[in-house]
Amino acid sequence: MADRVAEDAHAQDARRASGGGRTAKSASQKAEAQKSHTRHVIVFWQLCILLILIAGMKLLNTTSGNLVMPSPEAVFWQSVEMWSDGTIPRALGESFAVLGLGFLLAATTGILIGILLGGFPFLGRVLDPYVNAVNATPSAAFIPLIIVWFGLYTEAKVMLVWLAAVFPILINTTAGIANANRDLVEMAESFGAPRRTLFWQVMVPDALPSILSGLRIGAAISIVGTVIAELTMAQSGLGGLMIKAGNRFQMDRYFAVVIVMMALGSLITIGLRLAERKFGRWRVELRGGG
Repeated sequence: MADRVAEDAHAQDARRASGGGRTAKSASQKAEAQKSHTRHVIVFWQLCILLILIAGMKLLNTTSGNLVMPSPEAVFWQSVEMWSDGTIPRALGESFAVLGLGFLLAATTGILIGILLGGFPFLGRVLDPYVNAVNATPSAAFIPLIIVWFGLYTEAKVMLVWLAAVFPILINTTAGIANANRDLVEMAESFGAPRRTLFWQVMVPDALPSILSGLRIGAAISIVGTVIAELTMAQSGLGGLMIKAGNRFQMDRYFAVVIVMMALGSLITIGLRLAERKFGRWRVELRGGG
């Protein structure tokens, strides 16, 4: 009798566990289906907006002429021509060299200085007014000084891109380090972790989402800085193509270059956002588990 009761109880427990597993699996499938549906809806509306923009270009071209707005098909064929004859690839390579060097320099210095300012609150408070003062000053205000110091070519353009991009990275890194999870910091301190270990194995990993957000903002500003540098200094790259087309009122050529700039900025931002989600996921899971 006792054995039969035990067997019945065991069977009931097995059924409950099986039912709970199916419920969890069903909930997970519903959540995944909801995410997929949301992605499809977002893509649908993005395509709708793109079609509206193209239709608006066509309408404005029909009513006002090519000088005000080129037709979408003229921009398309001009893009094909500029890609096939190597005009855009050459200009893209020149711009990407300036953008890459400037952004790499800004990321390196911004992260390192931000770690110091966030990890040493006294130093951060001392330098905070100066950081905010330079950050609030438009980068274009420093162009005459940069030209005097570095000339008109690649070095000056890289410095302008660095100046435009470094402060969002620095400020976000400082905030991320300064607002690191106190529970993790205190736990590491209670185990006798030295300052260096506390910095690189606790505070910096916890600040990764903030650092990556700063990099994403800095990358977008870097593109703006690259174009400004190519417009105001020795004209080259995509900015040089754009100003030449604008001065000659070649609007189809002008828009072909603008589309490349927009695509470049979007690709860089998407890449950094994916990195932000990947490296910041563990932090979300930790908070959810706590």
